[in-house]
Amino acid sequence: MSTRQSGLCAVMENEPIDSAVFRIAVAWEQDPPPKAGQFFLIKPKRSSVLLGRPISVARYDGRAVHFLIIRIGSGTQELAETREGEDIFMIGPLGNGWADFLPGVPKNGKPVALVSGGLGCAPLMCFTEELSRSFPSFHFYAGFPTASPRLTGMIAALSVPPQKLIVTTDDGTDGEQGFITAVLDAGDYAAVFSCGAPAMLKAVAAVCGKAGTACFVSTENRMACGVGACLGCTVKTIYGNKRCCADGPVFNAGEVIFA
Repeated sequence: MSTRQSGLCAVMENEPIDSAVFRIAVAWEQDPPPKAGQFFLIKPKRSSVLLGRPISVARYDGRAVHFLIIRIGSGTQELAETREGEDIFMIGPLGNGWADFLPGVPKNGKPVALVSGGLGCAPLMCFTEELSRSFPSFHFYAGFPTASPRLTGMIAALSVPPQKLIVTTDDGTDGEQGFITAVLDAGDYAAVFSCGAPAMLKAVAAVCGKAGTACFVSTENRMACGVGACLGCTVKTIYGNKRCCADGPVFNAGEVIFA
């Protein structure tokens, strides 16, 4: 696992994506460069919260780390209000990455599926470039509560775009109406990589298990320290309790005991 760094880094961009989601780019030219699937603990220098919020890397361009964030509390609201040039305290990169699991994916001629729910699309968007080096054929399944044209457009416009983009929405305002698992035929894929709410991950893992398809999930347990010291983000597995932040956040779904 890579050595982490910490310090104050300047906001380079902060733009709204929709009414609740924003994208923030923070200067990061330190080693190690983040891998897709990893996350940072971040908070503004002027923050009133004690702990940084764990946010997955949505993109790294060599100069800045880009994050997609939804406003759901005081910490993320403070991040939403930051401006260009303002300092953010960063700790990272933390955790493992999607590519750590690629050696376990069979090269059987089938494509790979990336399956996201909501902003679970962010770490999977980051993964596409790394994935394409080993599996140039991949499909992206993106499930949203309601239509999110900016996020859908960002997936379609990736530097390495998916061969197929399948969108579902709970309310039917874009793509197929319903849950993403209703349109996922796991047997068509060499492996499935998924990120989203726990209930969605459980459902995706079940579909893949039934099809005998390898499945890897990024868990979103609540984190505090981010480095495995506080044991507050336990993930139950067949090998005992693991730490989401230090042993994950990406796990082989076949090893996870879903609630």
